[in-house]
Amino acid sequence: MLFRSLEQALPCLERAVALEPEHLASQSALGHLCRNLSLPERAIAHHAQALALEPDSLTLALNHAFVLPLVATGAAEQERYRQRCLAALDQLAQRHDWRWCPEHLFTCHPYYLAYSQHNEVTSLMRYAELLASTQTAIPPVQASAEPERRPRLGFLSGFFYEHSHARAFEGLIAGLEHSRLETILIHLATAPSDAVSERLGQACSRVVRLPLRMAEAIDALVALELDVLFFTDLGMHPQLSLLATRRLAPIQLTGWGVPLTSGQPCIDYYISAAAVERADAQSHYSEELVRLSGLPCSYPSRLLSAPALGREHFLLPPNGLLVGCLQPMQKLHPDFDAVLEAIAVAVPEVLFVFVCDAIPTLTERFLERLAGSAPQALERCLMLARQDRQSFMALAGCLDLLLDPPYFGSGVSFFEVAHTGTPLLTLEGHFLRNRLVAGAYRLIGLEDAPVVQSLAEYAALAQALLRDGARRLRLRQELRQRAQAHRPRWKLPKIWHQPRMGIRT
Repeated sequence: MLFRSLEQALPCLERAVALEPEHLASQSALGHLCRNLSLPERAIAHHAQALALEPDSLTLALNHAFVLPLVATGAAEQERYRQRCLAALDQLAQRHDWRWCPEHLFTCHPYYLAYSQHNEVTSLMRYAELLASTQTAIPPVQASAEPERRPRLGFLSGFFYEHSHARAFEGLIAGLEHSRLETILIHLATAPSDAVSERLGQACSRVVRLPLRMAEAIDALVALELDVLFFTDLGMHPQLSLLATRRLAPIQLTGWGVPLTSGQPCIDYYISAAAVERADAQSHYSEELVRLSGLPCSYPSRLLSAPALGREHFLLPPNGLLVGCLQPMQKLHPDFDAVLEAIAVAVPEVLFVFVCDAIPTLTERFLERLAGSAPQALERCLMLARQDRQSFMALAGCLDLLLDPPYFGSGVSFFEVAHTGTPLLTLEGHFLRNRLVAGAYRLIGLEDAPVVQSLAEYAALAQALLRDGARRLRLRQELRQRAQAHRPRWKLPKIWHQPRMGIRT
């Protein structure tokens, strides 16, 4: 049966579990569904019942451990579930007879740990060790013995189609010196095909689609005899997390597609950029951190044109101050609520523009939270439907000010909104996931860049910018000019020429 929304599926799965409580697949599926609807206690309960049916399944144990609210009711709740998760990881690591059960539903567990302001490298390394402990070992892949062969570089993803992750890496893949490299675009079996995947494939030497079965996918990757394997978005798909536990190429990389360390001992390098990393950033990564010049993204400029759509197209008021936060609900940490409320109190004429989540329940939970934490901000909220990429850019250009969420800020979307010129106010934090905007401003030389170092400064600068139209106009003009003039060239370092003595196996 097909459902138009997760909410529609909920009563059906609840009925299935009520009829047959010991049906493991139903209990597990209901746990995942409750987690996706940000119903953490119910998710934990159903995952616990699934685990009780097969208590030696690491898959089920990780499902039970990694229940984090996608939209928390408050900062205390978010931290409480995080601590529960970390404690569970410690307990799981003490047991050594776990069994991997590929028939059990497995998702990317650790990704949502990134939506906090903590260094999670130790936890992610522990998670990776647990995964690796249940996977069948394979002989480490050796470097090619062919001295004259071009270095063979594989890009592996489940998102090489019309997706933000494809846009994040298209410029890099297309801009490589293909006459000196053999580049292979590698899709997961279930990845969709469209015009974007076709365009990326045309830029590479060849295209490979991996088999669905894990053992066959491993054999296919080994057969490619890669020199370098780049997991562009490690942590976004469960099969990628499992593949990364193996040595499938002499050198294995990940990078900014997911702004978080993989924790995987078989991933050798994390590709980032000097402009967006602190001096002590190596402590945030299990991999060796590579700081390139420029930004960790080369966004194709031809994709940055937006239609001329005015406020009326989005049914927004033609006058007045419009402040947008156009990021997913999961990025709106409860600490952000106080900032919104301070702006609403200080600037009564402001209206906040948000884009609804693909899961309506998450939008509802965010608004319910604001009712208690930021009631005046809630009264000024305008909730718009989800936008396609070009409409998203046009919407950003209609607004007076954009707000970058603290702790996990803009990624690919920054490149899209910067070309509209609308100033994006950002809090520069400690980690890559909340430093891209500030680093980009420094790189393009934006004067008077709207960058702050604390939540208090964030609210104060937002108020100052909203009261100063001339300053906003100067920022808009300079940002648009500098963003459109900047033509980054992001090149991979020639790491295949480096000694391999230190590569971890």
